[in-house]
Amino acid sequence: MSQIYQKSEVAERNGKNGQPVWIIYKGNVYDVTAFVEKHPGGDDLILEVAGKDATKAFNSAGHSSDAVQQLKEFKIGEVAIDAQPKPQSGQKSAGLQQQQQQQLPEPKPAEKSSNSFLCCC
Repeated sequence: MSQIYQKSEVAERNGKNGQPVWIIYKGNVYDVTAFVEKHPGGDDLILEVAGKDATKAFNSAGHSSDAVQQLKEFKIGEVAIDAQPKPQSGQKSAGLQQQQQQQLPEPKPAEKSSNSFLCCC
């Protein structure tokens, strides 16, 4: 079983003040401290995302499949899933539903019409 880390724990490992350099990639936590100085693109690129989710930056850099394989060597765990799951597409959070219900006008009683009838079929 993988070690689980809170995002706040990862954020503290940002390479500053002697801290190690951890990044998040696709929900996994990597300790890339030993790789920072070896990074072909320079250490500043990794340090920009140190302690953060680096998924977008990593993907947009156009890394090779070899780079993805190499990253696996530095995996130390996974990021904890938030206590409140995000609503799936098409679903609304409870807070949003409540807010929208408060904004709806009160329904008006139906007006009686002389043309109404009752069918028992």
